[in-house]
Amino acid sequence: MSTNIVVKTFRSDRLKTLLIGLGILAAVALLSAYYFGRHGLQVQIEQLESKLSEQDVRNGLQQVRIDTLEFRIAELTLGESVSELAATDLQAVVVQQQGKIARLESEAIYYRNLMSPGAGDREVFIHRVDLLPSDDNRFLNYEILLTHADPDGAHTVGRIGLTLAGIVENRQTLIDAGASGLIEPEALEYDFRYFQNFAGQLRLPEGFQPATLLLEVTSDAGKVLEQQRFDVPIREA
Repeated sequence: MSTNIVVKTFRSDRLKTLLIGLGILAAVALLSAYYFGRHGLQVQIEQLESKLSEQDVRNGLQQVRIDTLEFRIAELTLGESVSELAATDLQAVVVQQQGKIARLESEAIYYRNLMSPGAGDREVFIHRVDLLPSDDNRFLNYEILLTHADPDGAHTVGRIGLTLAGIVENRQTLIDAGASGLIEPEALEYDFRYFQNFAGQLRLPEGFQPATLLLEVTSDAGKVLEQQRFDVPIREA
């Protein structure tokens, strides 16, 4: 029994041709993949660039708004500073004018008292007394203005005595403010040529309800020059 064996051989030139064809196909496939991939990436890049451009525009608008707001804030700050300076200057002018007015009033008072009937018999005038209790009625604020009526214009020296009349524990009581320590004695000593202002507080005793204040002007030699009594206002509780 015989066996037939068939042996097929490939020629080398056909193998080369096949390999070259496969290489070309592979190259074409790679080029196609690169082209289509590049095209897709290019679209994405263009989309990103467009979004970036739009964001730049929005950022520019926001920066313009920020600059505008900063400018307005600077204007407002400058305006407030100018207003504060103007208010300060105005207050200074008002205080200065009030001082001038007070001096003119005092001078007018002096000359009016000087020319009044009987002025030659008096040396010191009690021109004005203002009394105001504190909110809790524990202190009595006072302002006193004395003027000098001496035609010679010489200095006058002395002190003011304050005596409070009121009620404590349902009893009428008189209290010498200086002797009782309600005020420092030297606080009401005067020494002036034309006029002198006094301002301060009296510390009222616990439970004391003042009704009147007796003001007595005494010369350095002990002579009583002027004496007046004033009602003491009381704040309602």
